[in-house]
Amino acid sequence: MALVLPAAASAGEQPTAILHAFDQPYRRVEESVCRWGRQGWSHVQISPAQQSHPGPFASPMGWARRYQPVDLGVIAGLGTEQDLRRLIRRAHGCGVRVIADVVFNHMADLDGRSDQEDPLRFPGLGRADFHGLPGGILRRPCRDSDSPVPGRSGYDDGNRDSELGCWLGSLPDLVFTANVKRIQKAHLDRLLGLGIDGFRFDAAKHMPPPVLKEYVDHIDARSHRRTWNYLEVIQDGDTRAQDYAWIAAVTDFVLYGSLRRAFSWGGDLRSLPAAALADPRSVTFGRTHDNLAEIRVRRQDALDPWSEAADAWLASAYVLARQDGTPLVLAGDAAAAPYLSAGALFRRILAARGREGRNVSETILRPIDRSTVLLLQRGAEGFAVINKGADRFDQPVLDLTLSDLEGCYRELRTDSTMAVERRGPKKFVTRWGSWSRGGLALEPRDALFFVREPFAACHSIQFP
Repeated sequence: MALVLPAAASAGEQPTAILHAFDQPYRRVEESVCRWGRQGWSHVQISPAQQSHPGPFASPMGWARRYQPVDLGVIAGLGTEQDLRRLIRRAHGCGVRVIADVVFNHMADLDGRSDQEDPLRFPGLGRADFHGLPGGILRRPCRDSDSPVPGRSGYDDGNRDSELGCWLGSLPDLVFTANVKRIQKAHLDRLLGLGIDGFRFDAAKHMPPPVLKEYVDHIDARSHRRTWNYLEVIQDGDTRAQDYAWIAAVTDFVLYGSLRRAFSWGGDLRSLPAAALADPRSVTFGRTHDNLAEIRVRRQDALDPWSEAADAWLASAYVLARQDGTPLVLAGDAAAAPYLSAGALFRRILAARGREGRNVSETILRPIDRSTVLLLQRGAEGFAVINKGADRFDQPVLDLTLSDLEGCYRELRTDSTMAVERRGPKKFVTRWGSWSRGGLALEPRDALFFVREPFAACHSIQFP
């Protein structure tokens, strides 16, 4: 029996699941976007569109140069303006929305010695547009660093001013003069004119909140509030998510820290539900491009990276199973772990049923007392089960009396069915994928997503 899929996302609607096409050329994204939409992803996020550091891009840190603007008046690097227009047109034809990454905090370190660069190398910008001392050269007043050392300002130095007024490493930090705002708003307008449906503001914690509010208000006015925007805010001792959440959705690094502890080797899934921001809009993730150690010159340059990629994939499965949040998943992770696309479809179906008034509330069930297995229900409409262990999990009898689950459920990736039925005063899993057994079985390092269907889709059998 084929599932009837709900409609795709409407403009301005909170995404059900964002696929991050990290560092992918726009033509390649155009080729894949309709397939991604059929898999369940409501939005695709693209890497920054502006003309960036000229390279080389073959090095492990080549992607980072996409986050070093040279000219916000030109779209180049991952494709032309026409390439981006075609991608957006194709996405909209498939019911997929497109979020653009924008980098407004800083400009490029063009030759590794930006403190001696002439800022006039950046079209339209002058010395007054940068944090530094007046004079013939641009000087670095201070630096904000992940690893504080003597003489530098660090992320946890107890001083918010260092995050707002210091350079981010060697990247020339912008002052938000009238000229800078004019150039950056023109970039937003250009992308809106191409049909972009929302924006991610990179390094938002290094920008003054009133400036970000001005930009989001500008986007809302120009788009008639038809966009969905979020801010990259890495919470630390100096910056709280609440400092920015009043402007737009923010990234949930509180949840990320909880997931790192639960899903890494030795972690306990019984510690979930994880601590998270108290905001149903917040952007949630198992990992982002900043956590990818494999794209760094040095592993320690990654932000709190995972030891095993598969742990991050399973954490992303949990993020997709949750009721709250706006999940963000790297396209490379979704390709490597097909259950993540099943999770996106699961989320899309459950969101539609929630809009119909059905109960899709999230509850972690406790009939399995094991640190490596998680069973999360969404009311009676669906559930997800995750096994992070290295061994196959097999429990032949599963009592779900205390759950909301009852009836027939179909797994979205394997198309297998299972049933939960009453036997006297209790409820049990009476069929798990075959006629011959009940209970629950799950392969190692795997996740399954089930949605409820009419009972005719399952054939009832007697509990032994």
